[in-house]
Amino acid sequence: MKERVKYCDFLKAISIILVILIHVFAIYRDLYINSNRTYYFILSLGDSFTRVAVPIFFMITGIFMLNKKNETSYKDYLKKRLPKLVIPLVIFTIIYYIYEKRNALDSMSLLNFFQILTSYGGAKYHLWFMAEIIRIYILLPFISILVKGLKKKELRNLIIVIFIMGNGINFIQLFTQRYDVTLFSGLSLSNLTICINYLLVGYYLYKYDIKEKTRKKIYILGVLSILLLPVFDLFYIDNMRNDAMFTVSSIFPIMPSISAFLLVKNNYDKLKIPNKLEKLINKIATNSLYIYMIHVIVLEYVNKYAQKIIVPNRFINVIVLIILVLVVTSILSYIGAFIFNYIYNFIAKKTKQLKKKIA
Repeated sequence: MKERVKYCDFLKAISIILVILIHVFAIYRDLYINSNRTYYFILSLGDSFTRVAVPIFFMITGIFMLNKKNETSYKDYLKKRLPKLVIPLVIFTIIYYIYEKRNALDSMSLLNFFQILTSYGGAKYHLWFMAEIIRIYILLPFISILVKGLKKKELRNLIIVIFIMGNGINFIQLFTQRYDVTLFSGLSLSNLTICINYLLVGYYLYKYDIKEKTRKKIYILGVLSILLLPVFDLFYIDNMRNDAMFTVSSIFPIMPSISAFLLVKNNYDKLKIPNKLEKLINKIATNSLYIYMIHVIVLEYVNKYAQKIIVPNRFINVIVLIILVLVVTSILSYIGAFIFNYIYNFIAKKTKQLKKKIA
């Protein structure tokens, strides 16, 4: 599946901006978690709209990777795919490792670096996504064979079962533990399985048309999920922000994510986006991985200097700061990602030419 799917580019471009907004919201939700729960709730409600972003990235991966024909050997597949993920991860882990250690005035060591590089969370909180996506890519050729052997109803049932055994049981387990009751402890499917399920969802929604009547029901469930998310979050948290209700393993993001996907898929052509804007969307989508990797360090610097200009001592100031930090971080992260992509491709090209000469 080599051709670009325009609505997928659009979804990726919007999703990477929403990912940045997730992390902007996190900063300012923390301000009110103990001082003003009303303002905290309003920001959490805004945040609940952004939580379609990461599931959509997994869904689009499912569209493009599960539709591919397995023409190469597994060894050749790994040689082609993994360096594009592992090399940027190593580079950005080095950047974030040095950045974090310098901020903490902590010493650095090679052993400590490798411990962090090979840990799930990585050098910075957002790098968990890279750990998941790398593990998924290692398994993808096998998942693809299994999925292509399933009929429509079988695939739909598999998605539902994984959601219940993964997201559903995880939700019950988390909520009951919060109130000192133990139910389904350790029985939830892994986070990796839940993320893979989003690939299956994307593949399903791309391959099969959903009737308009069904889509309307999904949209209603999506809106309800968005509205209920911050309510359940209030019941779940104590005196610290804990985004367990917002993550991909929660029950809440799946219906809004499916709704957003279907809404764009079935209405993209009606938007009649100008060619110049479509080209920009394509470039943002192409660089979305690098934008994801770089945006956290950019965000922290932008937020630091933005708060010197606008003091977050009033809620209206906070709203202005959220918009300002989002816009500036998005622009600078795109520029940084574009430069990184250019340098990375240039080095990769020269390395390939050098290998040919040596051979």
